[in-house]
Amino acid sequence: MEKEGEILLKPGQQIKPHVPNEVVHQLVFKLYNLEVASVKELNSYDDKNFHVTVKSDSALPDIHDACPHGYVLKVLNSLDSKAYNLIDAQNEMMLYLAKTGLPCPRPVKNIDGKSMSLEHLKDAQNQSTDQYIVRLLSFVPGKILFSVPYTKELFFQVGELVAKTDLALMGFKHDGLKGVDRIWNLIAVPKLVDFVYVIADEQKHSLSMEVIENFKSNVIPFLQELESGPIHGDFNEQNILVEADKEDPEKYSISGMLDFGDVHFGYYLFDISIAICYMMIECKSMDMLDAPGHVLAGYNRVRPIPQKEFDLLKDCISARFSQSLVLGAYSYSQNPDPYLLTTAQRGWQCLKTLWDCPKSELYKRWNEIINSYANN
Repeated sequence: MEKEGEILLKPGQQIKPHVPNEVVHQLVFKLYNLEVASVKELNSYDDKNFHVTVKSDSALPDIHDACPHGYVLKVLNSLDSKAYNLIDAQNEMMLYLAKTGLPCPRPVKNIDGKSMSLEHLKDAQNQSTDQYIVRLLSFVPGKILFSVPYTKELFFQVGELVAKTDLALMGFKHDGLKGVDRIWNLIAVPKLVDFVYVIADEQKHSLSMEVIENFKSNVIPFLQELESGPIHGDFNEQNILVEADKEDPEKYSISGMLDFGDVHFGYYLFDISIAICYMMIECKSMDMLDAPGHVLAGYNRVRPIPQKEFDLLKDCISARFSQSLVLGAYSYSQNPDPYLLTTAQRGWQCLKTLWDCPKSELYKRWNEIINSYANN
């Protein structure tokens, strides 16, 4: 097994597994002794994820793993499948957070009593390929945040969720989180220069390079001064669940979180910056530059933001925009799935608007919004 630090994506590398529906049926039966009733593929960048329902839970190796809402079969990409210890850390983190009362998926034990296994799969030409880690997780019901109208109340709750997760994970320890070098970690932004070639538009290419260089010069040198710990690493609009109010179906509240594929030992500043980036992209209910203020107000209510972190927010939010846009374009060049361009639909304009606004103006309006919650 390769070391965790050797799972960094390289240009030209194709890592997404080929998993037709019949293979989903076979894997679920072979590994979990369950007969699939229905299969629905879920969105994913590099993995293959399927929501499956089964004909009966009674044959589960551990009946305590039974989930009334079905399960998610996850077949990891060939790169992450080499990081067995990291995936074990993801499984343990989900169990850890669930015990703290934060709703998230839980790993299901297979017939060998394990939370995952390595399986040989074949490609579309029926040729044998690499081994892939296969897991089954409990399905957490709810709508994804992306699918409902955004409100300042939801943004505030997103900030609270990120901070509560960061605080809860301060007590989580696992060797699998150490030394994880991945292209989606925000600290890997300088490595984006190897992927920017996929951005053909000159202005967008130039903007990406400017943001990357700014991150290298204005963020990297100050990281040792920031608070760090285990982080989720990808609080985006597809990974946060909401539920409708029973008395008012038009009103939603945060109900859970998904996708622990980017967890690592990182900086709390990065977790909140990533969340803010994705809240801004689909923000149509208010000025997108005000959205961060509401997210920060919720975060600050749970974990007060140190001034050193606050001062670097624009740099880190912009860096995540660039990272998401560049890697989304790269992934699309390897696998033309429209889902991979979700960020690009509004992201470039959002990045330009954010980048063109002076820090002093941004921070003034964000602080005003944070302060407006002081007496609530």
